[in-house]
Amino acid sequence: MRQQFNTPIAKFEGIQERLARIAGNAYLLDAARRLTCAALDQGHHPSVISALMKQGATERMRVAVDDAMDVHAGKAVIDGPKNYMGSVYRSVPVGITVEGANILTRSLMIFGQGAIRSHPYLLKEILALGDANRERGLDAFDKQFWSHVVHTLRTSIRAAGRSWSGGFLSPVPDAGRATPFYAKMGQYSAAFALTSDVAFLTIGGALKRMELLSGRLGDILSELYFLSAALKRFEDEGRQDEDFPLLEYVMKTGFKTIEQTFDEVFANLPSQVAGSLLKAAILPLGPLARAPSDKLIRQCADLITEPCATRDRLVDGVYVGGKEQAVGALIDAFDQVIATQPIHDRLRKQHIRHWRDAQKRNLIDAREVAALEAAEKAIAEVIAVDDFAPEELTHHDAPDREVSKSPQTAKLETKAESLERASEPQPNIEPQPNAVLH
Repeated sequence: MRQQFNTPIAKFEGIQERLARIAGNAYLLDAARRLTCAALDQGHHPSVISALMKQGATERMRVAVDDAMDVHAGKAVIDGPKNYMGSVYRSVPVGITVEGANILTRSLMIFGQGAIRSHPYLLKEILALGDANRERGLDAFDKQFWSHVVHTLRTSIRAAGRSWSGGFLSPVPDAGRATPFYAKMGQYSAAFALTSDVAFLTIGGALKRMELLSGRLGDILSELYFLSAALKRFEDEGRQDEDFPLLEYVMKTGFKTIEQTFDEVFANLPSQVAGSLLKAAILPLGPLARAPSDKLIRQCADLITEPCATRDRLVDGVYVGGKEQAVGALIDAFDQVIATQPIHDRLRKQHIRHWRDAQKRNLIDAREVAALEAAEKAIAEVIAVDDFAPEELTHHDAPDREVSKSPQTAKLETKAESLERASEPQPNIEPQPNAVLH
């Protein structure tokens, strides 16, 4: 709707970078929501998944809202009824810090709880050590410990093989165009399992107090979960070819994050030997995953700025309100712009810059003129920001106008007046020191 140099700003690549990230986050977060809610519907109580969902979703919300603010520019700064972004922007800290601090969740809960609960032997070893019957506990621990050793050796071979082959040795389903993504997920899952085992082996219980390292391992676990959800959504929705750019965008973004985080973990392990061995097995050539290409970014941006089935799926279930509400008016203007775009395209081929010139030359009929006028009016209304006269914001310059007061304000003013009267010296009564009411 907004144009500069006769070009919609949604076609500027700087804007498209933000739009693509918004679209990718929308696809990814809704996929994770569906997967998590499916587990809840089946009666599961996934505490670790709840923690990583909360932290991962609210952090991506922060990014999406900031991107939307950048795209809206001054429209999102001026406060008032027309600004549908301001209240959302101000509410971000509530989700980030008030409803469970993300710093605590990331640093201590996701990996600290998840690694122990999901490990096939670690929790059993801890329970064996805590057995009141010492002999039975030692026997159980001995059995679990050697099973753990065998498990680690198998994981090492599996992780190294998959990493050195670029995921080629990972078992994958026949998922059509998404099959390579499953191979990479198998590679990173094995690498994460090996890294977790080595971290526990070399650091022990102190790992939970190393919040920077624990936080990075939690980031890898979170990315694996979100990307798994995206693959499941793509499969559940029938492998829609139109949605594949969004899936490719989130997968490539996630892979880049995972490899960079692995590299940071290896560099910060207390044991340099362990870090070097892990890097040789998992990232022998260093991080190689690339961010989404410029072409892919443009494709994802176009998916949410043009009518299509993918856009409909992304916004399904989102409440926008009627035309009298800010977001509803925005959607209505968007629909009118799309409906009149063929007229603009036709006039542009005739080298006519503005439709008013075409109207003067009788190149468009009355129906088209009415549609163009309505669209132009709708655009002006949604682009406009709130504007208030000074007397609407303060009563200092309007002494003759009765200012309405809320019941709370009137009650406070009445109480203040009562305190002032009580503090005044009464007739024929000697004021006492320290008798002033505060």
